[in-house]
Amino acid sequence: MPDGNSPMSAAGYSQSHWVCALSPSEKFESSADINSLIKAWHLRMIKHLIILSTDQLVTDVKRLYRSLNPGLCTMTVSNMRELYAIPRDVLDQSRLISFLSAVIVPSEILNHLEYGAYNFHPAPPARPGWGAASFALLQKDDYFGTTLHRMIEYVDAGPIVGVDTFLIPKGIPIYQLRELVGQSLSRLVTNSAQDVMGHEKDLPVLPFAWGSKRYSKQDYVDMTLIDSDIDKTRLESMVKAFGEADNVAQLRFLKDKEIYFYAPEKGQCRDAGHIEYFLHGHRFVNRFPAKR
Repeated sequence: MPDGNSPMSAAGYSQSHWVCALSPSEKFESSADINSLIKAWHLRMIKHLIILSTDQLVTDVKRLYRSLNPGLCTMTVSNMRELYAIPRDVLDQSRLISFLSAVIVPSEILNHLEYGAYNFHPAPPARPGWGAASFALLQKDDYFGTTLHRMIEYVDAGPIVGVDTFLIPKGIPIYQLRELVGQSLSRLVTNSAQDVMGHEKDLPVLPFAWGSKRYSKQDYVDMTLIDSDIDKTRLESMVKAFGEADNVAQLRFLKDKEIYFYAPEKGQCRDAGHIEYFLHGHRFVNRFPAKR
C-alpha cells in the first residue's frame, strides 16, 4: 500500500509492483506477459461506483479512484430520494461508498448492490454511533481514528475492512480533533483505494470488533444540555468536547425559563436583542429573550 501522507495514483506504481500484486510467485520473461497481467488486473476492477455524500471532498475522492481505474463510472447521490431513484440494473452492477453521510441505506438497496456497500466512519471501531469525537474527548480516550466497514442493515455494525488510528494530543478541543480526523480519513481513503477498486467481491475483513457502547443523536442532544450551576472543571471539559456551533445541538443551559447557548466571542458579533451570560468565564447568549 502507498504512503498515507502522499496521494495515491496509478502513475506512482511501477509495472513490477502490479505484477507482484497479481502473482508474486511467478517470473515473467517478456513485457507482453506483464502487460497481459496488467490488463487482467483492470478487468477485475469494478466498473460502477455510487458515492453517497454531501461532502465537498467527494471530487478528490473520485479523482483518486479514477487514477487507479480510468474506466470507472461514478454516480454521486446525497439523500434517500436519490438512492431510490437509481435503476435496479445499475445497482446490480455497482458498489456503493458512503463518505461522511448521515443517510442510513435501507437493506432493500444493500441487497441489490452486486459489489457491496462500504462506509467511512469518522471514528475508530471502539467508537460506533453519533458524536464519537466529542464523547472520546469527554471520556479522555487515548486514541482516535477512522474506520472503513461493510454496510449491513444495522448502523456501524458491519465487518471492518480498514482502520487508521492516532494518539489524541492532551487537552485539545473538539475542533482540533476534527482536523486530525480529517487527516486520518484522508489516509484511510488513500490506503484503501486499491482494495475498493480492485476487489470485485467483499473486501478482506480485519480482526477488529466494534465497541459495545454507542451513542445516538438524541444522546448527543441530551448531553449538550448542562446545568446552570455546573462546576468550573466540568464546564471546561464540556466546552472542549461539545463547544462547537455547527453540530446537531449546541452547548446550552436553562436559567429562569430562558435558554442560553454557548457563544464564544471570537468570530461572533454582539447581535441586538441578545442577552449575554458569562458562566465561569465562558460566554453564553440568550438569542430569543422573552419580552418583559
